[in-house]
Amino acid sequence: MEERVPYYLFVDSLKPIELLVCFSALVRWGESGALTKESPPVEPGLLTAEAITWKSLKPLSVVLRIHTYATKASMVRLPVGRHMLLFNAYSPVGHAIHVCSMTTFVIGDEDVVLPNFEPESYRFTEQSVMIMKAIGNVIANFKDRGKLPAALRDLQAAHYPIPLNNKELTLQHFRVFHISLWRLMKKSQVAKPPLNFKFAFRAMVLDTDLLDSFSEDASLAEWVDLKYSMPVNEKEYSPEEIAAAVKIQSMWKGNYVRLLMKARTPETKENISVADTLQKIWAVLEMNLEQYALSLLRLMFKSKCKSMESYPCYQDEETKLAFADHTVNYTDQPPNSWFIVFRQKGSCFCNYRETFLVPQDIILLPKVYTTLQICMLHVINNDTLEQVPKVFQKVVPYLYSKNKKGYTFVAEAYTGDSFVSGSRWKLRLIGSYNPLPFLARDTPCSTFTIKEIRDYYIPNDKKILFRYSIKVTMAQSITIQVRTSKPDAFIKLQVLESEEIIMSTVGKGQALIPAFYFLGNEKALSSHSHGKPRFPCCQ
Repeated sequence: MEERVPYYLFVDSLKPIELLVCFSALVRWGESGALTKESPPVEPGLLTAEAITWKSLKPLSVVLRIHTYATKASMVRLPVGRHMLLFNAYSPVGHAIHVCSMTTFVIGDEDVVLPNFEPESYRFTEQSVMIMKAIGNVIANFKDRGKLPAALRDLQAAHYPIPLNNKELTLQHFRVFHISLWRLMKKSQVAKPPLNFKFAFRAMVLDTDLLDSFSEDASLAEWVDLKYSMPVNEKEYSPEEIAAAVKIQSMWKGNYVRLLMKARTPETKENISVADTLQKIWAVLEMNLEQYALSLLRLMFKSKCKSMESYPCYQDEETKLAFADHTVNYTDQPPNSWFIVFRQKGSCFCNYRETFLVPQDIILLPKVYTTLQICMLHVINNDTLEQVPKVFQKVVPYLYSKNKKGYTFVAEAYTGDSFVSGSRWKLRLIGSYNPLPFLARDTPCSTFTIKEIRDYYIPNDKKILFRYSIKVTMAQSITIQVRTSKPDAFIKLQVLESEEIIMSTVGKGQALIPAFYFLGNEKALSSHSHGKPRFPCCQ
C-alpha cells in the first residue's frame, strides 16, 4: 500500500469524549530474507488523526499519531461538542483499525459519515430547547404576579447566557432575539392570528419600536449590517412642523407604552387578554417544540450578530454542513483526447434555465468524484471572468456572493495514452446550510458539441501559432482549449474583438479558457461586447 487510506469519523456529545484507537500494521509478508543484512529496511505503519473542518484546507489540530511495526493503541480525548476527524492510515502491506468508545460515533468513508453532520449538534439542540422552554414558562406565568419576574430572568439567562459588556452589542442581541421570535411566532400561525397578536408580542418583550423599524422582507443579516439606520426623508420641514410632529408622537407613544405596561401587569384586564393570546400562540409551538426551537436559534445565528459567538454551541458551526450531489454520465473516449465532462452556468441572482441558483451569499466547497486520472474543475465568476482560487488544482472553500451573471462550473478531462470507458462523474457541493445552489432543471447537461482543429505550427516572427476568425450566429457559452505536442511549451491564448483583447490565459503545454460567452450578431448583451465576431489567437 503506497497511498494513505482516509477514514472520516463523526462524534457528538454533551460530555467529554474518549476514543480508544488501536492500529495494527502488516509491514512485511513472509520471513524470507527479513533478518539478513541485504534485506531492505522495513517501514513502520503510520496512523494519524486530525480534527478538521470542511471550511478550511488546514486541519484544526492533530489529535493522534501512531508509528508501529505490529499493534499499538492510544487514547484520543476530545472536549464537549461535535467533531469531525480525518484518519489517514499507511502500511506497506495492510492495516486494521479498531475504535472503541462509550460515546456513539460513526466511522467510514465520506459518503457514510457526511450525512451525520447535517442535523443540528447536541449542544445547539440543548441550547435552543432551553430558550424555547423559558419562553413557554414566561407565557404560562404571564398572569402570575409572583412568578412572572423570575420567569423573565430565566428567559434572559437562556438566550443571553454570558454578559457581553458592550452596550451596543447587547442591544443588538436583544433585538435579534426579539425579531427572530416574532418571525417564528408569525410563521407558526397557520390560521389567521388573533387581532391583538402584535400588541401581545410587544407586551411580552416590551419593545415598542421593534416591529416598526424592521422590514418583514429584510433578512436579519441585512438588518444587523444597517445598525438600525433608518432612511432619511429628504424633505425639509419647518421648525413648527417638527415641533408639532414630535409632540404628537410623544403623546401617542406615551399612551401606547402605558397600555403595554398595563398588559404586562398581572391581574389587569389588558393582561388577561394578552395572556390568553399568548397561550393560543404557545399551544401551536408546543406541539412541535424541538423543531420550532431549532428554527428560532438558527434564525438568530443567520443574523451573523457577533453575540452568537458567545454561545458554547457556536463552536459546532465549524462542522455543520449540508451537501448536494450532481451526477452525469460520459461516453467512451479514445486515447489522447480532451473532453468536457460537465459545464453549468450558475446564477446567484437571476433565474436562468440550466443554471445553479444561489439564494444567498454562502461559503461553498465543490468536490469532484471520478475514476478519470486527469480531471480538473474550474469555477468562473461571470461578472469578473475570474476563476475561484485553486490549491493543487482543486477548488478551495470560497464565499460565493450574489452577482448579476452568476458562476459557471466547468470540468475538463484528458484520457492520456489509454482508452477510457464511459462511466459516471459526480460533483458534490458542500455548504453550511440549506438551501444550497440547485439546478434550474431536473438534470444537468453532459452532452456537448466539440469542434476540433489539428494543424502544424509554422515558425514566424510574431510567434503566433494560429489565428482563427469566428462568426457567431447564435449566443452561446463555449470552452476553448489548446494543446501542443511539446508539453513544456508556454502558450498564451487570447480572444480578440476588433483587435482588442477580451480574454487571455497562459498555460504550459496547454491553455484553457473554461467559459466564455459569445454573443450573436443580432443582439448585444453586455457592456464590453457589441455582438461582433471575436478572434481566438494563440501565441
